[in-house]
Amino acid sequence: MFVYSKPASCYLFFMALIVGYLLLPINSVIGKESIIPINVALLPTFSQDKLALGRRLFHDTRLSASGKLACAKCHPLDKYTADGLDFSLDADGKPLDYNTPSINYASLNLYLGWAGNISDLRQHLEVLIHNPKEMNTTWPSIIKRLKSDEGYSRQFTQSGYSVIDSDAITEAIIAFETSLVKPSRFDLYLQGDIKQLNAQEIKGYQLFKDYGCIACHQGINIGGNMRQTFGVMNSYYDSQKVVKRRDFGYFNITQHDDDKFLFKVPSLRNVAQTAPYFHDASAKSLQQAIRVMFKFQLGLSPQEPEIEAIESFLHTLDSIE
Repeated sequence: MFVYSKPASCYLFFMALIVGYLLLPINSVIGKESIIPINVALLPTFSQDKLALGRRLFHDTRLSASGKLACAKCHPLDKYTADGLDFSLDADGKPLDYNTPSINYASLNLYLGWAGNISDLRQHLEVLIHNPKEMNTTWPSIIKRLKSDEGYSRQFTQSGYSVIDSDAITEAIIAFETSLVKPSRFDLYLQGDIKQLNAQEIKGYQLFKDYGCIACHQGINIGGNMRQTFGVMNSYYDSQKVVKRRDFGYFNITQHDDDKFLFKVPSLRNVAQTAPYFHDASAKSLQQAIRVMFKFQLGLSPQEPEIEAIESFLHTLDSIE
């Protein structure tokens, strides 16, 4: 069983992916592509007991000091784990600093957090638990609250845990988050089922490659594996925009001038369902986000039909069961 929170397991999982793709059917188009499709047969599996436990913990407000916040508060499952707000609200009803991204595919990222300063889901949960604007609590407090619930004691035992501790809680939540990974029509297309995409969607994918979008949005998560400057060809922060602390990106972590405006390249999986876009929620629609990328990352002005075709392609990245 693979748990992404541990570097060795992450390495083994990605090695398994590589071997698995070498065994894809001969009609697969993967050999020609920079995007690696999700192969369902290679996804990690977990017991139903552990997934049920992780799901319950994901929705439990007792993981927060206020008793008001749960992981699902900012990452609702019925909205592709992105709440659709410009900025999620903290326990006091105040907006958080960054737009909340979807976490359906976070287990496949090499970087998490908008600055790309978090290495895996274990560290991600640790940051959230102790963040004064989010869960604002400690593991001993959480464990005490959960141990008072006899139902949890039974669930942890049924899931293979002898004690309720931070490792067990973290592993169960990560198992549930990892189970959210699903293939898309585009994955099936790359694996040889070319009928999954229509002519407009294939055209959009070709434009996506021709214009160079794929230089940053590649790999199994179509992003999530590198940092890039927001505003490569043109500054995103002109005289009309007030630059806020969140806009400095990775610089806020390192204090190195070269890291100003450097952000994790987000995964594009489920992108059509998770507006608004960017760390500052400044793009309210997918077409607006595409135009921003062309202007500031590529320095180009595409035609309207090209934008529409790329948008059509991005819809093929929606997850399917």
